[in-house]
Amino acid sequence: MLRNLRIENYALVEDVDVEFHHGLNVLTGATGAGKSIIVGAVNLVLGERASSDVVRTGFDTATVEATFKQNSNDLFKNLLSPLGITCSENTLIIRREVSSKGVSRCFVNDRQVTLGTLKMIGDRLADLHGQHEHQSLLNVARHIEYLDNFGDLNEFLDSVSQIYQKLRERQRELVELEKGRKLDQERKALYDFQIKEIEKANLSSGEGERLIQDKKILENVEELYQLSSSIYQSLHEGEGSIQDRLSISSKEMKRGTELDSRLKEPGETLNSCMIQLQEVARFLEGYKESLEFDPEKLEMIRERLNLINTLKKKYGNTIDEILTYSQKIKEDLSNIENKDQTINGLKDEIKKLSDAFKKDCLLLSQKRKTKASDLTKKIQASLSGLGMDKTKFEVQIRSKEHENGLLEIDGRKYFADQKGMDRVEFFVSPNPGEESKPLAKIASGGEISRIMLALKSILAKADQVPSMIFDEIDVGIGGEVASAVGKSLKSLASSHQVIVITHLQQIASQADHHFKVFKESLKGRTVTKIKELKEGERVAEIARMISGEKISELALKQAKEMIRTANDFVNGSSG
Repeated sequence: MLRNLRIENYALVEDVDVEFHHGLNVLTGATGAGKSIIVGAVNLVLGERASSDVVRTGFDTATVEATFKQNSNDLFKNLLSPLGITCSENTLIIRREVSSKGVSRCFVNDRQVTLGTLKMIGDRLADLHGQHEHQSLLNVARHIEYLDNFGDLNEFLDSVSQIYQKLRERQRELVELEKGRKLDQERKALYDFQIKEIEKANLSSGEGERLIQDKKILENVEELYQLSSSIYQSLHEGEGSIQDRLSISSKEMKRGTELDSRLKEPGETLNSCMIQLQEVARFLEGYKESLEFDPEKLEMIRERLNLINTLKKKYGNTIDEILTYSQKIKEDLSNIENKDQTINGLKDEIKKLSDAFKKDCLLLSQKRKTKASDLTKKIQASLSGLGMDKTKFEVQIRSKEHENGLLEIDGRKYFADQKGMDRVEFFVSPNPGEESKPLAKIASGGEISRIMLALKSILAKADQVPSMIFDEIDVGIGGEVASAVGKSLKSLASSHQVIVITHLQQIASQADHHFKVFKESLKGRTVTKIKELKEGERVAEIARMISGEKISELALKQAKEMIRTANDFVNGSSG
């Protein structure tokens, strides 16, 4: 609730510091005393636009600071956490500075914010009803909120909201998947071609090196034959071959060993060399016989190597890299095919969610229509009690066709979101025969304030705005209607902080806390002041409201009686 209001150099106010309380706070004072200045200052901290005209003559800046306090910090936390603004001790301080040059600055808990942010916060802290526009009930977007809270439809609303969130999430997933579907199809065709090309080549690891070796041999068969034949002749068949000479040496070494045992080991080594040379000779004999020039085979190897080199240019520097690439695109191809399955699965899920969403939206809409009828009857009765029995109130519930709407009913698409398919708006016809108009477009002043009071009285439990300020609520009323308005305000103040500016004693007598706004001359200048009245002062002020500036004994007696009656009404109501 609004706990404290500090105003400096604003219009006729030089320095006002006032404490407000829970319950019904009433502001009274003579015409022109400056009551509207107080309202204007509150309006300023709630986020309405400011004019440099409000700066008191002779000063550079007007400042309004409001302190809001709550028993629970949840409201402030929900408002401020998304903005990164901290809040401690369940206290929120809003400061608005307006310079004579027209520059305005807004601060929330000493952090500067934009006017739009301040307006958003202010909308959740207080409603100001009267000639000003800071009224949540004039915000059409919140009418559906009021109806749902009044009808206790949050369970149905939660179901719609949950399905909507899931449906939108799945639709976004589908859009993302289908966005790349064309590209996937192009990649799929390419991958199919590449896999077939690689698989047709039937490559094997190490094949390239083997083919290069075979090609080299075939291209040099003649030279290899001559070399192997020459070596074979030198080792084995030629006159004075190495093998013959080693055989003679071996026999001589054997004789030497018989004479000196130290020659035994070298002799064994010589024998081993002879055996190895024999193996080399046998190999060369077979090798040269195996050499055969095969031009067809050479041409096949050359073609095979050309194919491998072509694939290397496309898919990797080695056969192993080509095979690795092939495996990778097979996996990618599998993912593309799985994506198609995923898309089909998503479409099936979206269909089921859409059907469930439609079912819940229709159910919620039906519930709303039933509750709208109940709300209309109650508000109509409340208006009648406030002297507006000829005023007609209605809750209009409509659905909007939209080409991309989430709901399809009888071949037509309708817009729907987390709140369902309904667009809810309050309409009023103040006089018989007049066409009903949106609440935001009906007459301002006392008439709209009383309509707001009727709405607030019925929607008190559904309205989570903690403070309500009524200005000009008493315009054009008196007698029993004024008393009814006062009692309605008193009743509303049991669940909300209510601040009322009034000229009527019937309303003032209901106050839990009574404030007087007045003017006085200070250093040759007129200033507006405000003070909370004590019991005797309160009687005198109500008496003034009854009889004028010249207060009679009868007026004082009537004032006391009105306060006593108001207290009896409260006690009787609470009992």
